[in-house]
Order: sequence, then structure tokens, then C-alpha cells
Amino acid sequence: MASVPMISPETKRQKRILTERYWDCLLGDFKSVLLLILQAPLIGWLCTVVWGSLGSVSPMLYFVLCLSSVWFGAVNACREIVKERAILQRESLFGLSSLAYLLSKFQVLSILALCQVSLLLMAVEWQLALPGPFVIQIITLWFCSIAGVGLGLTISSFAGNQERAVLSVPILIIPQILFSEIAVPSHLFGKTMAIAEKLMPVRWAYDSFLQLAAPTTSWFTVATNLVALTTFPIALGLLSLLSLKFTKST
Repeated sequence: MASVPMISPETKRQKRILTERYWDCLLGDFKSVLLLILQAPLIGWLCTVVWGSLGSVSPMLYFVLCLSSVWFGAVNACREIVKERAILQRESLFGLSSLAYLLSKFQVLSILALCQVSLLLMAVEWQLALPGPFVIQIITLWFCSIAGVGLGLTISSFAGNQERAVLSVPILIIPQILFSEIAVPSHLFGKTMAIAEKLMPVRWAYDSFLQLAAPTTSWFTVATNLVALTTFPIALGLLSLLSLKFTKST
């Protein structure tokens, strides 16, 4: 991000300072961060209990991994702006860049998401041998979780308080299930369903896992899915940025 010419030197400087401050805040609440991280291997272990008893890996497992990744990102991020709204408005009076603020959130939360999805997948791989390259699977889950971070920050930028932000997360997570092949077979999709499915981050990550598990992997499809996943945090980040700028103006 530092190489993007649209970002001014002052914005880069603010982003660096805000990132360092955010890390300090997270590490200052180490127990909460530890609980966030430990939920990932716990969910992974629960997956091994279920699918280990079945004796085989099924596409549903891939879907659960992808959905969990989005959940991690959204839950981690959903309170991070709204809880600091008063501070943000005050510092904006002294020249705080909304872009620098938002980028610092994305950077720290993306690293946290990488830790979570890595532990999630390692916990599953410990008992179940998933077909496909481990590194590509990690990248897929990570991109999916960053999309979840985008969802969480968007919720947080619009929410009136932390309670509403947390309660809004399921409203964006449940459609990931409803508009999917898991809920309705793809051959039964209507036009609306087909469009809605493509707006769900889980759909692209899930399709990548199916491709990686196939006897002949279409790497073009996997790459397309990863590119599609990157569009979600970008679009949601822009939406959050507009919300922050509106908040500053009011």
C-alpha cells in the first residue's frame, strides 16, 4: 500500500503511527486477543471431530472453513471504528486522515486474520488430510477473512454503537449460507439467486477449495477466485471511507 502514488507522504506517516498505536492497544488487551486467536484452532478441532467421525472429507467442510474465515474477520473488526468514534471525530479536527485511519485498521486486522486462518487450517490438517496445496488454501482463507474484515469495518463505520455493530454481523454472515450451493443446488438458481451468490465472499473461496480438491485443478479459476476476493475489501473499504468522511463533515 505504501507504493500507491495516490497516498500522500503525510497519510503514510499517519498510517504508520496509527498502526503502531493500534498494535499497542491490542497487545495491551492481550487476553482478549488470545481468546480471538484460540477460537480458530478450537473450531478447527471441532471440524476434525465431525469429519473425522465420517472418515472422509466433504465439500461441506470446505464451506465451513471459508465461512469461519469470514466470521473471524467480521467479528474482529465490527467494533473497531464505532468504539473510537468520539476519538476519531476529535482527532479529525487536527488533520487526521480517514484513509490513514482505515488502512491502519485493515493492516493490523489482516495480520490477526492470517494468524487465525493458519491455526484453523493447521488444526484441521493435523487430523484430516485436505487435498490441494496447503499454501494456496491458506491464502484463499486469508483473502476470505480480509473480506470479512471489510464487512466488519463497514458495519462499524455505520453503526450507532458497539452493541448494534455486533448484532449486525449475523445479518451479513447468514446470507453467505442462504445464497450458496450448500443451501440450494446451483442448477436451481434463479437470476436473483445467481447474482446474490456472486456477491458473497464465501462463494469464491469455496469454489477455490473445490478446484484445489479436484483431480485436475483449473489454476485459472483459482486465480480468478482470488482476484474476486480482493475486490471485496477494496469496495467495502471505499464504502467505509465514505462513511467516515460523512461522519467528519457532520
